Amino acid sequence: MKRLHFVLDHLKGFKLLMVLTIIVTIIYAGLNLTASLVFSYVIDNVIGGSAISNPLTHMVNTIVGGIDNVKSHFWILAILLIGIYILVAVFMSFRQRQQGVVAENLVETIRNDLYDHIQQLPYKFHVSTNTGELIQKCTSDVDMIRRFFSGQLCEIFYILSTAIIALIVLYMINAKLALFASISLPIIFVYSYLFFKKVQQQFLLSDQAEAIMTTKIQESLSGIRVVKAFNREKYEVDRFAQTNQDYVDVTYKMIKTLGGYWSSSYMICLLGILSVVVMGIFAVRNGELSIGNFVVFVTYQTSILYPIRMLGRIMSDYGKVTVSMDRLMDILDRPAEDLVHGSKPNMQGDIIFDHVKFNYGDDHFDVLKDISFQIHNGQTIAIIGPTGAGKSTLMYLLTRLYDPTGGTITINGVDITNINKKYLRENVGIVLQEPFLFSRTIESNLRIVNPTASEEEMVNATSIAAVHDVITSFERGYSTIVGEKGVTLSGGQKQRVAIARTLIKDTPILIFDDSLSAVDTETDEKIRHAIHSMEHKKTMIIITQRVSSAKDCDWIVVIEDGLITQQGTHDQLIVQDGLYQRINAIQSKVEEGDHHE
Repeated sequence: MKRLHFVLDHLKGFKLLMVLTIIVTIIYAGLNLTASLVFSYVIDNVIGGSAISNPLTHMVNTIVGGIDNVKSHFWILAILLIGIYILVAVFMSFRQRQQGVVAENLVETIRNDLYDHIQQLPYKFHVSTNTGELIQKCTSDVDMIRRFFSGQLCEIFYILSTAIIALIVLYMINAKLALFASISLPIIFVYSYLFFKKVQQQFLLSDQAEAIMTTKIQESLSGIRVVKAFNREKYEVDRFAQTNQDYVDVTYKMIKTLGGYWSSSYMICLLGILSVVVMGIFAVRNGELSIGNFVVFVTYQTSILYPIRMLGRIMSDYGKVTVSMDRLMDILDRPAEDLVHGSKPNMQGDIIFDHVKFNYGDDHFDVLKDISFQIHNGQTIAIIGPTGAGKSTLMYLLTRLYDPTGGTITINGVDITNINKKYLRENVGIVLQEPFLFSRTIESNLRIVNPTASEEEMVNATSIAAVHDVITSFERGYSTIVGEKGVTLSGGQKQRVAIARTLIKDTPILIFDDSLSAVDTETDEKIRHAIHSMEHKKTMIIITQRVSSAKDCDWIVVIEDGLITQQGTHDQLIVQDGLYQRINAIQSKVEEGDHHE
């Protein structure tokens, strides 16, 4: 029932067209069986001279104007048959075209809803979900639904309509023989059903193997620089070959199962037809069945059994469709991030971390254990500490990608868990350590955060980020395509474009998450001083590993193992025993060594 609701919800304005297509399919099935009744009429009544006893044959006789009229105008039967086959062709064409229209509109709606919902899911979902599997769901699973609705759904109605109409006609002709002909139908149907149950798990395993293979490809291509730099091409090829072989093995097992079904079901169908032929011969010899009706029995038995056999394949594909629907519904049923509710206070105020604790939920280890410090409005602070100390986690909490598991964070006296998430992120600009640029022009990348930004605002932001001169040196300037993930730019250029992009947003709070590490210390200092001289003073948080980036800040917070071990200004911390003093000593020696060189 849940799957039915899923389909109906996404059919939207095409439900009536779907119903009409099914009705046309049923009519088409009935017309397809009519020709055999005409041939029976010709054999038994026109040529054989037998009296008309079957109401269906009587209907044919009425249409053609009686036996005597047919004998003198035999072309009438040809016109009748041509008319029947023209109608069959028309209805078939309508069915094929309209079921394609329904299927394409259905999957278009599914794709749009799916992509929209994925964008609305919390950050935690994205970091815990395999990207390759997610892509496979959005492509292969959606395409599986499209293929089913573009052909196989109506085929189910065609098969069932053919079977029902044919059996009714056969029972009207000879109930005893029709009963015997019906015996093979439940046998092949049950056999198809059991097959469907058996292969469903195999289809799931095949889909999972395909998702793993997709992930391997995506991961390898994303890290092609590392692969090339360390001569790991052969390793990646061998790794992919093993994954590919696993996929082939699982799929080959599924194919062998399908092969066994087709051969065995074909034999069951042939035995069913043979039994009807044998019984029909005896019935004709005993005078219980006419030759024309015998032709109808054999023709209808073939018309029923082979489609019923095909029902096994459709049911197996339906098994894959149900798996695909379940996988898509698993995404769509996940609660979207609430970007609507919450207050919208003035964001220009003090930021206070009060006994903040946090863990990612996959273990009992607290990444942040008891964090308390204050950032005054317009102040610039630096957060420094070793890798894994929890520095970036603080920024995840401040932008509400995650919420604290203990303690509170307030901005201007308002708990951020009560602030509207969308509003919060509109007022907190963040430059990540690994900036992502889209495969678009530099201008398009800059305007992502503020599409209405003027050219002056864009140039001002890139000038502050010390990248305007670099951009204008390119042949096409701001219209330069940066390439996928910004690969045509150097690390420092890419970082500075990302900084400019955040500055265009013009937020009262700025976060640099170790994002100045890709630029030299001179450019780092130039960017920071340029930001400080902006007309609207901003509250700035700089996460860094460099003492040179931290020393000019108003306040410095040192974090080790999820705890604050030192706080103060550069002059205060430089004379204290602790991590800050040790980092300064090491970096000072390195700088002296570079200077002597």
